[in-house]
Amino acid sequence: MRRGALALIPVLLVGIGPAACADPPRPRALSVVASWSEDGGGATEEERRRNSEAWPFLAVLDAFTAETGIEVTYQGTRDVSQVLRSGVDRGRPPDVAVLPRLNDLKAYVRSGDLFPLDDVVPAGEAGLAPQLLRLPPPGAATARVYGLSVAVHAKSLIWHRTNAPGGPTVSSPPATWAELVALTRALDDRGGAPWCLGMGSQPQSGWPGTDWIEDILLHRSGQTVYQRWAAGQQAWTSPEVRGAWQAWGALVGAGRGTPNPLLVNFDVAGPGMFGSPPTCFLDHQASFIVGSYRRFLDGRPAGSAPGRPTPEFDFFPSPAFGPGDPPVREVSEDVVGMFADSPQARALIRFLAGERARQVWREASGHLAFTLNAATDAAAYPDGLPRRIARTLATGTLCRDASDMMPAAMTAAFHSAVLQYLADPALLDSLLKELDSVRDRTPPQEWLGLPCLSPPG
Repeated sequence: MRRGALALIPVLLVGIGPAACADPPRPRALSVVASWSEDGGGATEEERRRNSEAWPFLAVLDAFTAETGIEVTYQGTRDVSQVLRSGVDRGRPPDVAVLPRLNDLKAYVRSGDLFPLDDVVPAGEAGLAPQLLRLPPPGAATARVYGLSVAVHAKSLIWHRTNAPGGPTVSSPPATWAELVALTRALDDRGGAPWCLGMGSQPQSGWPGTDWIEDILLHRSGQTVYQRWAAGQQAWTSPEVRGAWQAWGALVGAGRGTPNPLLVNFDVAGPGMFGSPPTCFLDHQASFIVGSYRRFLDGRPAGSAPGRPTPEFDFFPSPAFGPGDPPVREVSEDVVGMFADSPQARALIRFLAGERARQVWREASGHLAFTLNAATDAAAYPDGLPRRIARTLATGTLCRDASDMMPAAMTAAFHSAVLQYLADPALLDSLLKELDSVRDRTPPQEWLGLPCLSPPG
């Protein structure tokens, strides 16, 4: 047997030699999970792909493949947290994931499932520092880079239709909370619904309401209180937090007896301002809502409203509570983490950290993709909405979405409480006590306290 096996070796070497020299092995494909859906309208697969909300990120992945030859398999899912958790538990996580919840980043650092990026991202690249999220690994005092922020969304924005029937909805944007309340009352007196309220968003209905309360608390009580609350150090029953809930309820008419805000999706409510007549006038939403508006307006049947002007829209920042208050903005981020350490995964993250990826993302999104990169000036965006949004991210203090930093159980309770409060404001005391109960039961190490940021540039 030994002699026979040895006799086969020259034949095998002859058989494999030329093939081994002809083509180098192909790099293995990367798996990437993110929250952007690939579902888009169109007659062909390519049209559906380009019309999906995932298209700008897919364009970046296409550019990466063209540059490196590394193929990427993309999975878009609304529930990134659940899909990622399932993959990690089965020992088959994606190579790279884009996390919309910052606290998930800390959870995977604590469990040892996330790889640090200190030697992956370009060290010292101009403007990159604000995009790097540093957390201490278990048992260590020194923080390491575990996340790369690749997309930032301005959340302290209020949208309105500029050519609503009957005259302009907003002739002069409110500069203070009192002026916003006065505008709301004036719109209410005209007989329409002032606010386009939609709390639906599977699998996390309620987050549009948490954005409201976070924004009000930040502007009313300042960043110190806001950061303490986001880190689990400020009671929900405190006067500051309670006041934010009450201010929101009074503004939007919580408890008016209509279930519509609880049933309508957030991206369906806002386009109500484009109706004839409009069903609502103001929409408190992040910068990403522009895509929903555009898809709605582009999808209207041609000639459906002959003689009527095409609806146009604009925004103004959430107003300060007092005149002269320094500008402050709430933002949310999508952050990349590496769950399998390989040359291919490292290459993708290095690419996502570079200007080429930012440029492709901007262009594919219609110049509506933004980052915290301090080297990207507002001049990189065309005049109009894109440049104005970019400027809101380059002025004032930027504070991250509080519910994104809270532990998962706390965030889920917050979402639920928002829905219950909007239906019945009389429940506020019991809801805040229950939220404090969840806070008290959550171990301190599960909270993520990230400081607010100075504006890029």
